Amino acid sequence: MSLTVKTFAKALKIESKVLLERMESAGLKHKSENDEITAADKKELLLFLKDRKSTPRKITSTQGDKTSSSKKKTSKSFGDNIEAKRKAAAEQLKEQQKKREDQIKEAIRLKQEQQKTNKKTTLSKRNFTKSKANVPNVQDQLSKAARDYARKESSFESNSAHQFEKPENVKKKDIEIPETILVGDLAKNMSIKGGEVVKALMSLGVAATINDSIDQETAILVTEELGHNGIAIKSESVEEQIIGKISYQDELTSRSPVITVMGHVDHGKTSLLDFIRNSNVTKDEAGGITQHIGAYEIKVNDSKLTFIDTPGHAAFSEMRARGANTTDIVILVVAANDSVMPQTIEAINHAKAAGVSIVVAINKIDLEDADPEKVKGDLSSHELVPEDWGGTTQMIPVSATTGSGIDKLLESVSLESELLELKAHFKGPAQGVVIESALDKYRGAVATLLIQNGTLSVGDMVVSGSTYGKIKNISSSIEEKLKQATPSMAVEILGLNSAPNAGELFQVVNTEKEAREISEFRSIQVKDKKVLKHKDDSLGNIFENMGVDSKKILNVVIKTDVAGTAEAISTSLNEISSDEYSIKIVSSGVGGISESDVNLAIATESIILGFNVRADNTAKKLIESENISLNYHSIIYELIDDVKAKLTGMLDPVVTEEIVGTAEVLEVFNSPKFGQVAGCNVIEGSILRNKPVRVLRDDVVIHQGELDSLRRFKDDVSEVKSGTECGVGIKNYKDIQPNDKIEVFDRKEESRTI
Repeated sequence: MSLTVKTFAKALKIESKVLLERMESAGLKHKSENDEITAADKKELLLFLKDRKSTPRKITSTQGDKTSSSKKKTSKSFGDNIEAKRKAAAEQLKEQQKKREDQIKEAIRLKQEQQKTNKKTTLSKRNFTKSKANVPNVQDQLSKAARDYARKESSFESNSAHQFEKPENVKKKDIEIPETILVGDLAKNMSIKGGEVVKALMSLGVAATINDSIDQETAILVTEELGHNGIAIKSESVEEQIIGKISYQDELTSRSPVITVMGHVDHGKTSLLDFIRNSNVTKDEAGGITQHIGAYEIKVNDSKLTFIDTPGHAAFSEMRARGANTTDIVILVVAANDSVMPQTIEAINHAKAAGVSIVVAINKIDLEDADPEKVKGDLSSHELVPEDWGGTTQMIPVSATTGSGIDKLLESVSLESELLELKAHFKGPAQGVVIESALDKYRGAVATLLIQNGTLSVGDMVVSGSTYGKIKNISSSIEEKLKQATPSMAVEILGLNSAPNAGELFQVVNTEKEAREISEFRSIQVKDKKVLKHKDDSLGNIFENMGVDSKKILNVVIKTDVAGTAEAISTSLNEISSDEYSIKIVSSGVGGISESDVNLAIATESIILGFNVRADNTAKKLIESENISLNYHSIIYELIDDVKAKLTGMLDPVVTEEIVGTAEVLEVFNSPKFGQVAGCNVIEGSILRNKPVRVLRDDVVIHQGELDSLRRFKDDVSEVKSGTECGVGIKNYKDIQPNDKIEVFDRKEESRTI
């Protein structure tokens, strides 16, 4: 599945619009949230984020510019005020100096006058002495004022330098970020307060507290926002310490090809494989369609071919993709009478994405309306040009009913595999992929494995995901017991402690201790991811659901017979959503419905869906006593339709109004018995007494209510038809006037469908 701007924004927990703005700043050409993002685009975006200035900035550039501008204006304004105060103080000092100088001059003038007149009276002497004494006092005052001003000026400059000095840029750090990290720890690594990180996360649309964990990508983005370099690190785990040391010393040896049969539903994929291996699978499949992945080994002459059959129903898209990603050659089955269909195109895309060769089997050529040439033409439009048309794709007409052309098809597949020169390591611990898994009532966890390297033996310790166990039994596709299995073989094993997820890789390790350590490590990882997803669903959706008053959510608990089906059902149900309703998968698992499943459904108010499984006796009693909704299914599209029906029942009905009739007021009378009565002429439809009415004046509604009386001459009537006059009384309304219109209407509720 391609990565789009929308899915990438969701993974980063930011809005698509914000991500597009950043990508545009980085020089990328993406304009829509549906544009595809390549690995190179993603790398270029991260490099751009790392090359930005180290100073923290807000997520919205406009707001950031406004804030920065505001700060600059404020700083400039404050500086201007300081400068003005300094100038005022200087002017004041000058005035004081001038005043003191004038006082000194006046004192000197007095002294000179006294000397000139030579007045020696006591009073004159005293006055002269006083004036003389005032001179040094004035000088002292002047010196003191100058010293005080200088001291204040120096203090002011010192304080202003301390208080208003522009801070230096934050020193850019390289912050190592693991796969998950606590917000508090991230803040500590950046040497800032946790509240600043929380604010930055809020600006990115992530609601998290200081004690919450965030994923690596989100942590890198918020680190970049705060002016540092976020460096993604992958801590050396127990898994890497053990599995990372596994190596193969032997040379690569030729192996058998793995072939996946793909195509649209009911085009004959499984029927074709049945003919090849002389078996019948679809007779055991509900609805006549394959709903499980089956892996089978088939001998063709002196070589072996491993076939993987994939489901055709639209709900099993991910299972088909998994089949393409574990295979070497795809046999694309196309019905000669039906040609290219939606799942055919999907299969082509999966095969191309996996980079595998395609051999086309044009099936059902025995039917009267078969048209192989049309199929070739339709496939050519999808870049699959047949060899006989000058292309490179082998297209073989076959019939799964008569067997016509099947030998040639197998020869074509063998030829294709020889050209691929497929090789693998045969010596060493086995590794590969889980094709399918289930819980058997008597045998326990059962898994179908496709071996890709090494040799699997009875007694080996296998770990897959968080599941592990010692192999007790190995069986081939024909239920033949084996002691060993080599690359390209598809085998069924017993001995795991639980059913692994379909599509998980498996690995043989040396001891149970190593397997348990890997299992525990992976379990913790899964738990952390669930916690992050829960936060995203509960806190992140607060922003998404703002303004949504009553979104309908149907909680569902799913139990199926095999893991692949559970995955397919969950994927299909998650696609059923809108702004008004959605489905929440509370739990999805493999095996029968147990008491714990019912208790979970009770706690979460969920319905229970069982696909090819049943509830045990204890669970049945609890279901009956608590009145829990339980539905059994064996066909995928019937289950989906059932869930849609239940969700439809939760939706509010659509209320529509229909105008039943309209009457025009001719005259208004006052009745002692009925009060104000309008004499009317019914101009359209019928006036019904038991329906609500509206009064219109100049085509504007001025009142809505109900009729108090409806009379035809002196008789009370329930209906008056068009073209007839009548008397109408409106309950609790006394302002009706001639030329008003009385409109009778009806409300209807219609059930909604999904």
